[in-house]
Amino acid sequence: MTDNIIINDTIIADQIEDGDQIQVDGVYYENVALLDATDPDEVRVRAYSEDEGDLVTLELPYDYPVNLWSL
Repeated sequence: MTDNIIINDTIIADQIEDGDQIQVDGVYYENVALLDATDPDEVRVRAYSEDEGDLVTLELPYDYPVNLWSL
């Protein structure tokens, strides 16, 4: 799958929107949904992980760089 992926932009975690496809630390996630975070300096998302083959929850610092990708 990664052969056809195009990195469109790099943003910080605070700019992630529902439905984005993101890459974090080399792992690709799709169908991102924002969740309520308990820490105001954190962004919490649920997404499908290609590596795990299931939904995962990520807790990222608000200024953590992530890539937006597409096929």
